[in-house]
Amino acid sequence: MHLKLRFNKNIYWGCILSGWMESSGKKFGKQNSLSDMWLIMKQINVSVIGLSGTEKDRGQVGVGKSCLCNRFIRPMADDYFIDHISVLSQSDFSGRIVNNDHFLYWGDVRKTTEDGVEYNFQIIEQTEFMDDSTFHAFKVGKMEPYYKRCVATKVFSAEKLMYICKNQLGIEKEYEQKIMPEGRLCIDGFIVVFDVSPVPNRPVEKQVEFVHNIITNILKNKKPLVLVTTKNDDANELYIREAEKICQRKEYKGLVQLVETSSHESINIDLAFILLAQTVDKVKSRIKITSYHEAAKSRKELLDTRSEAVTRLIRNQIIDYHVLWSQGSKILAQYREWTEFLNIFGIEAGQKLFRRHMKKLRDDHLNKKLNQYIDKFANTLEYLLPDISSLGTIDENIWVNAKGILRTHPDFEQYFFECPQASWTELVDMEEAEDEARIPFDVLDTPEAETIFRNYVNAVQQDKKKIGWKHQFKLLLEESGFVTPGKQLSEVRVLFMGRECFEALSEHDCQQIYDIHQDEIIEKSKQNFIELLLENAQFFQQFKNVDIITQEDVRAITDLIQDDSRYKILDRLDQERRVILFQHLGFIHCPIREHCPFFHNCIDSLVDECLVDKSPNKKGSSNWKCSSSDRTLNLLIVGSEHLASDLLNDIRMCTGSKGEYVYENQTYYLNYRIANGDMEAFKSIDVHSSGLICVYSNQQSFETLKDNLERTLLCNLELEDKFENLPIVLVYQPQDLKENEVEYLRNEGLRLSEMLHCDFIDHQQNQQKYVYDILNIVILSLRLSEMKNLDSYSTNHIDLRILVCMFCGDQYDIENIVNPLIAESTNCKSSEHSILIDVFIGDSKKRIEFILSSYHGINQYREELIHGYIYFYSGKRRSSFANLSVLAAQNSNIPLQIIAITESGGANAFFSSEICQFLITEGNSLADRCKGNFMTFSADQYVKFAFYTPFLKNVWENKYEVENLHVEESITLDSGEGTLENSVNQLPRPPPRHESYMLSSTMGTDGSGSENYEMLPTRSLNSLNEERDISLDEIYDDNEKPKHHHQSK
Repeated sequence: MHLKLRFNKNIYWGCILSGWMESSGKKFGKQNSLSDMWLIMKQINVSVIGLSGTEKDRGQVGVGKSCLCNRFIRPMADDYFIDHISVLSQSDFSGRIVNNDHFLYWGDVRKTTEDGVEYNFQIIEQTEFMDDSTFHAFKVGKMEPYYKRCVATKVFSAEKLMYICKNQLGIEKEYEQKIMPEGRLCIDGFIVVFDVSPVPNRPVEKQVEFVHNIITNILKNKKPLVLVTTKNDDANELYIREAEKICQRKEYKGLVQLVETSSHESINIDLAFILLAQTVDKVKSRIKITSYHEAAKSRKELLDTRSEAVTRLIRNQIIDYHVLWSQGSKILAQYREWTEFLNIFGIEAGQKLFRRHMKKLRDDHLNKKLNQYIDKFANTLEYLLPDISSLGTIDENIWVNAKGILRTHPDFEQYFFECPQASWTELVDMEEAEDEARIPFDVLDTPEAETIFRNYVNAVQQDKKKIGWKHQFKLLLEESGFVTPGKQLSEVRVLFMGRECFEALSEHDCQQIYDIHQDEIIEKSKQNFIELLLENAQFFQQFKNVDIITQEDVRAITDLIQDDSRYKILDRLDQERRVILFQHLGFIHCPIREHCPFFHNCIDSLVDECLVDKSPNKKGSSNWKCSSSDRTLNLLIVGSEHLASDLLNDIRMCTGSKGEYVYENQTYYLNYRIANGDMEAFKSIDVHSSGLICVYSNQQSFETLKDNLERTLLCNLELEDKFENLPIVLVYQPQDLKENEVEYLRNEGLRLSEMLHCDFIDHQQNQQKYVYDILNIVILSLRLSEMKNLDSYSTNHIDLRILVCMFCGDQYDIENIVNPLIAESTNCKSSEHSILIDVFIGDSKKRIEFILSSYHGINQYREELIHGYIYFYSGKRRSSFANLSVLAAQNSNIPLQIIAITESGGANAFFSSEICQFLITEGNSLADRCKGNFMTFSADQYVKFAFYTPFLKNVWENKYEVENLHVEESITLDSGEGTLENSVNQLPRPPPRHESYMLSSTMGTDGSGSENYEMLPTRSLNSLNEERDISLDEIYDDNEKPKHHHQSK
């Protein structure tokens, strides 16, 4: 009968067998024995028992029977409840769940072992319920004590419902309803619970004694059991050892096995029940019992794996922090990892992980946005706070002061904005703020912004210190007399050790500053050496017409200059010193622009730059004419009171806001200026004007205008050139006049226009287009004047030719010399360095050609007729005067003007500098010896053309003598005499300086004679080390070499 009951129960619980039988091709019938069916589905009824009763009996909390059953039957996290019932009302106790019993039916669950054996467990929990009114156990018939009642092998309760949680009581219909099968169960085995956590009011001895009693009773009934320790996640080692001692008692004969569990952590729960099932089933190879620590470690690894998998899943699938939980959970539900995670941890844990990820996404977005703001803020600091000294010195106030300065900065709204209604973190979520490129000002309240600011302040302070240290080290190098050209830093390092500036800087910075200083002193030393060579101009004249420099010549040059400090300073750079020497000899031999020691700063190059933008330039179209390239009309309007302003308004109305006027398909752009009737203002006017418009309206304004015009234009010689050929238009605008007065003033205006040779316009007769008439008259006058000037200056007749010479490298602005000549010029020929000026000498106007040249460029004019020389030299440079002395001696029979250019300060410069005083005195003596004129000018003054007048008169008076002398010299040259001197002009044009002296094509040249040179071929500078003569013409082609030799003296 018992077997039949068991078999029927298996059929009741084994409905899933049909699927397995069909798949295996078997039919359930007589050929299948009961034992085959039993192997497929094993039914195990388990009773979970442990210390129960009042708080006095069991302590403040239970031993964990309910949690153990809950976790085994419903292992998913959302189905696990910590708090379960023990104290009930009478109605709950009488309900169908408790059903007036002291045990709970937890339902059934299927579990499969590692061997593939499937068990169906039905679980009851033997407990003791307390009445909430008396706090004593409910009385149900004849009750035995709990330790006897709990070991019952059969339980009965008709229509008893499965227990899920305490909230189920009273509302059973809202939960799943499952009835205990047939109202009875035969218990196959027991789970005896032993709580190993410390609990107040529960001595361990009491629990040990209770467990011992019930184990003894179970063994008497010959039922298998497993001792399960609960709450091992909060275990007391003493209690664990007591549980182990229980299992080791001799009277139990090894029939009691121990499993350590934790319901909260879901550790070893299934192990305990499956071990009991295998014991009931008498399986020989039973499941291995794992210690709590090993199981907890495995459980942790599983949880970590599941958590990492879900974290990766959420991170990959949810990338927008605006996604809601309802949306995100649907997305995640499609993946196995998410389902497994919820089964283990529950929906609440999933929501927590989801919210944490959302928070991280938002935080990342905020940090990204903050970093963008901080980067912009860092970039604006240098502009908005360039001077940190205004922020104060107190460290705690400096950031507050900085924010105050930023808020009041004129460009605050360009870089920042304020929004009192929302913080910057809230603005990030607003679509309206997405396109805002400026920085919310409250971002500056973040620690990151303050950190950026303080880093900026520290960097600025450190940079200032570093700049100061670099400056100090540079000064230290300049003050040290031991740092000479060519020395390495390692040679002088010991001199600077211990100095703060040297020790504070890095090796790289020190080397960089030292290299810069070396470049400077090498360059300066080379320039000084070139000056030394130029100062000995008289000595080097003997090499002017020679082709070969002998070793004796080199020794003679060396003997002359070797005692000079400027020679000695380059002892470590002997190769470069030799290069400079031979460059200079080449320059003396062939003094052309390409060989000039100052290269791009050669006077001939500077003159080109001065004249290139001013040629052709004619006097008739100089100050008062519009340039043909821009076609700009500069109109000067003169009128009393409001007349000039009214006329200007009329012109603007006709020409538009841009001031454009089109005449014969040519667009002119108008500029205006008003003189308000004060013609004395003409003297100080410094503009290029194209026309003068004078307007009057009554007798008073006419008299004022007439008086000013007569005094300024007709009687003032100072303005004769300034207003020569200036188009003038006289405009009559009668206002509030009688008829006879209108006619009278019109006639007076006509007479004045005839006297001034200008045009007259009556506004009253031509009100519609008088503005256009004015502009047309100005444009036509300008065109006629230009045509007249082109015709008048087409002749090539020249009365005098003056050669203006300047020395290359002199420290003054040559525009102060050239511009006054250009201002007086009638024509400029930039290609010929020629300026033509018409000037009165005596009673007649003469045309004078001023030719601008460098000292070394004079050679090209030796065969030309020159009536006079004007020599400029620097009053503070010996080499300039030395070369002047050579040139002056060569042209002593021709009138000359020597002009010394001094430093700014005029006479004070003469007395404050010994060298200036010496050179000016020597220049004056030289002029006396050459019977020439001498004067001085300050470097910051224009050399006014009027100062040349005495010299020009002298040149004119000596014109015929100079021309006769030139004719005699030409006859002498034609007869074959003087061929040695003339041979210089017969030489072929040499290649440029950088080719002649074999400069590296990859090196830049600054024209200073201090370029870097490659190792020269044996036939050139390397041959200086050999005892052989050096040909200066080796740089030429063989068929171009001159054949002149110098015999050393």
